[in-house]
Amino acid sequence: MKNYINYTKVLFLLLSLGLVSCELETSPTDAMEKKEVFKTVSGSEKVLNGSWGQLMETFNSYANPGFGSFLRASDAMGNDVVLQTNKYGFGSHYQFNALYGKGGTNSLSWSLAYKTINNMNNILANIDEAQGDGGERRRVKGQAYALRGFMYLHLASSYAFAIDHNPSALTAPIYLEPTTAKSQPGKRATVTEVYNQALKDLEEALVLIPEGYVRAQKFQFDNNVVLGLLARANLYARNWEKAKEYSDRLLVKNDYLMNEIEYKSGFNDVNNREWIWGHPQTPDQSDASYQFHFLDVTSKDSYYYSFNADPYFKDLFEDGDYRKSMINWAPDPGADLAKASVVWMRYGKFKFKAGQIADIVLMRTSEIYLINAEAKARLNDGDAINKLNAVKQARNAALATNLSGNDLLEAIWLERRKELFGEGFSLVDIVRNQKAVVRKKYEQSKVEYTYVVRDANGNEETITKLMTANGHYALNFPDQSPFVANSPYYLYQIPAVEERENPNL
Repeated sequence: MKNYINYTKVLFLLLSLGLVSCELETSPTDAMEKKEVFKTVSGSEKVLNGSWGQLMETFNSYANPGFGSFLRASDAMGNDVVLQTNKYGFGSHYQFNALYGKGGTNSLSWSLAYKTINNMNNILANIDEAQGDGGERRRVKGQAYALRGFMYLHLASSYAFAIDHNPSALTAPIYLEPTTAKSQPGKRATVTEVYNQALKDLEEALVLIPEGYVRAQKFQFDNNVVLGLLARANLYARNWEKAKEYSDRLLVKNDYLMNEIEYKSGFNDVNNREWIWGHPQTPDQSDASYQFHFLDVTSKDSYYYSFNADPYFKDLFEDGDYRKSMINWAPDPGADLAKASVVWMRYGKFKFKAGQIADIVLMRTSEIYLINAEAKARLNDGDAINKLNAVKQARNAALATNLSGNDLLEAIWLERRKELFGEGFSLVDIVRNQKAVVRKKYEQSKVEYTYVVRDANGNEETITKLMTANGHYALNFPDQSPFVANSPYYLYQIPAVEERENPNL
């Protein structure tokens, strides 16, 4: 923790509250400025918003676009994403030799989480004495707890196996006070302790953030976001009653599921009514949009279009489900079709807006329905299948019938794969449910691809030709062993520099 402490003792990225675009002021503050910024509630809110911008917009490479890189890594390491060969970004994750190597995404995950935690600790240490409106003080304090809890949830779900695999497994340190150059680096806490800290922070946030608070932008923590995070965190921690309670409470307030037109609009706009939480982008602040170069596999604006679907993934959808119509074989966007010879299964879920920007989705109502369904299935609550079918009905999918017990749970997990594809849940779900990654080689070497060409006079000709079809090519771990449950290849690793400089680990 020594490097982290020495760095963060002087670094605060402040966000101007007057700028709708949330532009970051990247000048470090000295110790006196640090002391001054926390004298007022508005100063603490600048640190809060600046820390959020730092978390979401900080790169250590173009393959690691802020917190979104952890979401992209989760899907790249799962069952359903096929990384296009010879394209930049996340290929090493797809082949399970990125996280295990302790660099890159590991380093960014660790540093961003603890920088954010330390900034929140500074807010919480000073907010009670800060000058300003008492109601605003409570709200900012609650949002600081929420962001710290969100970071501890990330650590708990990324650096350890499922909590019931080994509740005493050591994972990451817990820091609840601001660090200084004299602070001692911490020992690793157990996965149970880290989950409990996340839950404690989020519950404190729920008390402090007024239920009637109307946020200015959708990245900010309000009552709905905190309820959703509590539902998610309790599900991961296997507290079924609490997961049910918090998801029930949220669905009473917001049960909207987007329609087909909205679903096909590109998953790029925080104004979508189903988005509970998201990170907005503007032409002036759009670094996080870079991850759409991986996610967007159908637009000519996309550089890499690498997050393609497993061909067998399409078979999971029933005919009539409009999500199925969005998954099709296609060559690279913008390719010369006369010369193209290779196709990938393209899922047209994510699309850039004009100007190569796109908002980042962090929580949707559909996730809350599926959390509620899973928690109720665990509790043998008959409403579980109703919540599953609410999502399926919204997507025009065949409804589930006569399911209970493990069969119902499997149906819910399958629906999570279909509904939340590309949103960062794949590996997290595999780990928390103690599953193994499942990938199968696509056996059909050629498929027909049909396209239309127009001559100078506007006459059309339909052409069909055979092209090479691509599916999964990473079918085992780097040591050639088969995919299994509870493999260390699935987990984030503590960075090597932390291991060297923190003798208390």
